[in-house]
Amino acid sequence: IAKSGKAVETAGDIDTLLLDKTGTITIGNRRATNFHTGSGIPEEQFIVYAALSSLADQTPEGKSILELAETKGIRCSKTGGMEFIEFKAETRSSGVNTPEGLRIRKGAADAIKLMVMKAGNIFPVQVSEKVKSIAGNGGTPLVVSVNNEVKGVIELQDIVKPGIQERFQRLRKMGVKTVMVTGDNPLTAKYIAEKAGVDDFIAEARPEDKMQ
Repeated sequence: IAKSGKAVETAGDIDTLLLDKTGTITIGNRRATNFHTGSGIPEEQFIVYAALSSLADQTPEGKSILELAETKGIRCSKTGGMEFIEFKAETRSSGVNTPEGLRIRKGAADAIKLMVMKAGNIFPVQVSEKVKSIAGNGGTPLVVSVNNEVKGVIELQDIVKPGIQERFQRLRKMGVKTVMVTGDNPLTAKYIAEKAGVDDFIAEARPEDKMQ
């Protein structure tokens, strides 16, 4: 609420509106919709890896991965000796180290790619193509690796808020440009931006980038 003439005057001078994607342009709480296995690994085994990597993930996305796994008949639980790796903006990944020696990681495709290639392993072309396909359709791909070897991709989907395009059209007529800011990769960001009807977008923005 504007409580001074200065605030009203400033509001009248606005010509660009920066909007966070999740919860503003989209409904938020992206949900896991599909498991895409890499070559040479049974689907059931990949789902187990995906579920284990999400046991300590308290985000709605992480919980939805466990829920989707359960619909496939896979239910995992925490056991003694597990070391959980929390998500960090620097690594853009999280996961678990198991007592059996498995280092399972789940994260952004570019972050996992860097991790596996540093270990001297390849990032499979099949997985790379699946990542592009998911992102091109507005989804968010999370790549899963085990001991620095890629095992597959988890697909998350977000939903654009109903009626948001019309709101942005009204702002455009008022001379206000809308820009969506998101941590998503450029392909996903482009799809959501076009679907929402914003004028421009900034992709791969970390929390501190958004504030700047």
